[in-house]
Amino acid sequence: MKTYNGPRSKFSMLPHQIRWRVYNLLSDGATLKALLADPEVSAALAKAGTTLSSANLAGIRKSREYADFTAMRRKHLEAKQKDMMLTAIAQGTGTLESMTDQARVRLMEALSALSTESTESTESTEARIKALRSLAQSVATLSNPAKDNRIAELKRRIRANEEWRQAAETEWKNREAELLARIAELEKLVPGVDSKQVAEAMDQKFGV
Repeated sequence: MKTYNGPRSKFSMLPHQIRWRVYNLLSDGATLKALLADPEVSAALAKAGTTLSSANLAGIRKSREYADFTAMRRKHLEAKQKDMMLTAIAQGTGTLESMTDQARVRLMEALSALSTESTESTESTEARIKALRSLAQSVATLSNPAKDNRIAELKRRIRANEEWRQAAETEWKNREAELLARIAELEKLVPGVDSKQVAEAMDQKFGV
């Protein structure tokens, strides 16, 4: 994490989570009134025995930390938007057919981003190598054809079971309709017949 030297204001001495929340809210267009009304920000300011003013906000917007934060935030949002667009395009063209495919794409993107990361990154070389190895193993796992075939077979069986269930339900409804029609015919031929007794008798005799 970068350190920011220079005169320390009361705001700069707030916990970084609170400062970053303020930066996010400011980036989203929050006003001074909205910031002071935010529960987390308000509680932190009260605990520190300070508040925010228009002059404070002007200073915050000029600070190096705020500039770095907003630059990183913008980069993150752009990457997220790009990822959403790529996924939408892939889904529209039918190139992503399963959650496994989507996960594989994301892992490959993360692997590429990590391998080309600037040497100014705060991660140590050893940590980066470990992360690269872990991602590579994950990609290899998701690229296992045998597992993909197994998943495809399980999905096929699920579809087959669902089709069988629907067919059985349709057959039962047809038999029920046929039984009701036969009962209606009997009621016409034998006035006063008890349709309930007839249905029970046919159920016992024919299993319908």
